[in-house]
Amino acid sequence: MVNDSVLLPLPIDVVKPDVVLPHAPVAAGGTVSALPYEPVDLLGVSYEWAGRTKTVGDFLNETATDVIEFAHNGRLVAQYFANGWSADVAHQAWSTTKSFVSTLVGIALDQGLISSVEDPIERYIPELAETAWQGVTLRNLLEMRSGVHWDEHTSELSQNTQVLQWVDLALDYFTDGSAGQTRNEFLRSLPRAEPQGVRFNYNSANTQVLAWLVESVYGQPFNQVLSEQLWQPAGMEAGADIMTDRTGAAIASEALFAVPRDFVRFGEFMRTGGSTPDGRRIVSARWVAAATTDMKPAHDAGDHAEGGYGFQWWNGATPDGFQANGFQGQYITVAPSECLTGVRLAHTLQVTTDLDFAGQGKEEWHALYRAVMDRLGGCE
Repeated sequence: MVNDSVLLPLPIDVVKPDVVLPHAPVAAGGTVSALPYEPVDLLGVSYEWAGRTKTVGDFLNETATDVIEFAHNGRLVAQYFANGWSADVAHQAWSTTKSFVSTLVGIALDQGLISSVEDPIERYIPELAETAWQGVTLRNLLEMRSGVHWDEHTSELSQNTQVLQWVDLALDYFTDGSAGQTRNEFLRSLPRAEPQGVRFNYNSANTQVLAWLVESVYGQPFNQVLSEQLWQPAGMEAGADIMTDRTGAAIASEALFAVPRDFVRFGEFMRTGGSTPDGRRIVSARWVAAATTDMKPAHDAGDHAEGGYGFQWWNGATPDGFQANGFQGQYITVAPSECLTGVRLAHTLQVTTDLDFAGQGKEEWHALYRAVMDRLGGCE
């Protein structure tokens, strides 16, 4: 029991559907991007929250947090673990995976495999012609404005589109296709709810279609594209894995597992405009700016109904900041003007009476992040 939350099990989070569906490896390469560890004691850094003066140590111990890491001016200055996690144990990214998918779209655009984000999706995935996706632009997929029906916020499980997809994927997998649906079959079956571009609706199907797009333009499985176009060029230190359906199609809206420092590396190359510390360009600075600035207001009925949204990135803890968000409070938070990247990973199997942490605890994380920012100072 942690702060009115029940956490089970330790140290690996067994969360449906990840224990029943296959995973595909994301291979690391031979070059590891520098992330020198120069520790600074941040556990005593204090911030105000809900009428209390709290510390980073309090946050780690009271909020179902598994990992906190901070990189400042390109150096890892803090890494703290709880609930059995350690530096070498992979953690689920949940929807922070969406920001990796966005970056792969940007890489494909840089390479000329995609002509424009204004293109309709069926130009790259002909199988989506004559479905609810026909005519939807890549921009509206990236900005969660496709107009295709999806509701992953409702507590009525029989109406929750994400849960229904998980069930179909599992049925298809365990019956070898005799029941249920694959990822692509499920996506093709979704109905239209409204015209594209009208309203923000947080829709994991949009991201899965973008993953299908990436698979299509490269002619490879998503895990291989992620490895060859991002993971290895970015110098990630360890292999990762991602959940797939029976056919190997990645459920890339939610299901990346990686070690914490590689989430830091991802935030760091986005912070520096798309390049690694030794100058290798992963994605263009133009794409980073397009994805993470000039965000549109995001309003829907669920936990994500606040803030601004770009190309699968949320606004961050500072005016120029941006953030990858995931279920139950997974965050990769970047403040370019402060040369600071923070990662918070949280236990995803928890039953809690704390309303803030049921809603992911983003505001308290931001309060902590800004306190750490003040303690460390800005860019060198």
